[in-house]
Amino acid sequence: MGNGKEPVMKALIFDGSPEGDPSGGRIAGELVPILEAKGYETEHIILREKSIGNCNGCFGCWLKTPGICGIDDDNRELSEKFVQSDLLIMLTPVTFGGYSPELKRMLDHFIANVSPFFTTIDGESHHRKRYAAYPDLLAIGWLDQPDDRQTAIFRYLVMRNSINFYSAKAGCGVICRTEGTEAIRQTLAELLRGLETGSQVRMELPDAGTASGMDDPPRKALLLVGSPRMEKSSSASIGGYLLEELETRGVATQTVHIHKAVRDKRRLAGLLEAVDSADLCILAFPLYIDSVPAPVLSVMKQIKERRNAGPSGAGLAVIVNCGFIESHHNETAIAIGAEFAAESGFTWMGGISIGGGEGLVHGRPLRSLGGPAIPCKKSLDLAAAALAEGKPLPEDARRQLARPFVPGWLYRFVGSLNWKKEARRNGISRRLGDQPYRQLQS
Repeated sequence: MGNGKEPVMKALIFDGSPEGDPSGGRIAGELVPILEAKGYETEHIILREKSIGNCNGCFGCWLKTPGICGIDDDNRELSEKFVQSDLLIMLTPVTFGGYSPELKRMLDHFIANVSPFFTTIDGESHHRKRYAAYPDLLAIGWLDQPDDRQTAIFRYLVMRNSINFYSAKAGCGVICRTEGTEAIRQTLAELLRGLETGSQVRMELPDAGTASGMDDPPRKALLLVGSPRMEKSSSASIGGYLLEELETRGVATQTVHIHKAVRDKRRLAGLLEAVDSADLCILAFPLYIDSVPAPVLSVMKQIKERRNAGPSGAGLAVIVNCGFIESHHNETAIAIGAEFAAESGFTWMGGISIGGGEGLVHGRPLRSLGGPAIPCKKSLDLAAAALAEGKPLPEDARRQLARPFVPGWLYRFVGSLNWKKEARRNGISRRLGDQPYRQLQS
């Protein structure tokens, strides 16, 4: 027989505020009493004070130690707390419409908490659950002043996360940093009441904005590769092909790998100098948790800070590829790229969205590939021709690149076979569904 006591509800606060920003602590201070009054046991974690490495994209959390990240740092403990909570509250400054690098660094490790196998939700591909239940989700962002566009991107990102996090209930809100304490307290109470109604966040993503041409054709193009696999990544392959085509049209080129730069101050300084000297910047990265990988976000912030007092007028194009066959999963990341361009003084040249990048390219040199890669290369040829003249990415090329290269059902079927094959090779076939953090799950 039970003891008659109601189970304790657990609320976990992930505070993604950067050093010197007191907003997270201020909001958490108002949240905790409200949560406690509702019966929650609350834990407030300031993420910048934790040791959390960047996700290295190795898929070891699926294929070697299922459900556990191969990086042995605080991300493991925090994932365990996440799985065993009833409510996750994310606090973050709204950064180009998305999360702070401090918050995103932890969220990038959440891939371990789902299965590598695919399912469909509302007709689109997603990963299957690893656990039977997941926490509800509430995201609270802040801005210096109201910004409808950034708020809309933020709300859409939270909605996408709520699908992939399998949150039964989700909500979000954006607060102005200058609001008074009473106004913030009322907003927080309203957000929690709204969460209790069980309604999901629903909002349309704003258009990424009209791409425009540069005043003059570029003389130098810089490719910033945002994949942890660096030279062997699909991002490097796709972006590298585009760079090669620009070279044939007389544009000097340079490639910098963001994951190398963020590990070394000298290399980071070199990256920022390369951005200063480029007429055209191309940012290529894989989709991580519906958005931009944390190291890429960190570099974007530093570029913006530098350009606020420095050069402007260069063009920016973004290439995003994801592991799902439907390219529209990348739309939030492209919208964040467009917002970054606007805030940093770049001319927005447009975004390229590619679904199933791993299945199509898998880090191989794109020029050597045939079959489904041929239309991709032809579209990149059109893109290079336009960019070399200082024109935005052509709509026809963008549309072709966004098309699935195989039917969705076939991609999901073959993908599942490949995961099983890799698991057998690693001797963990029977462990793919492991639930390492389930034992204390309520």
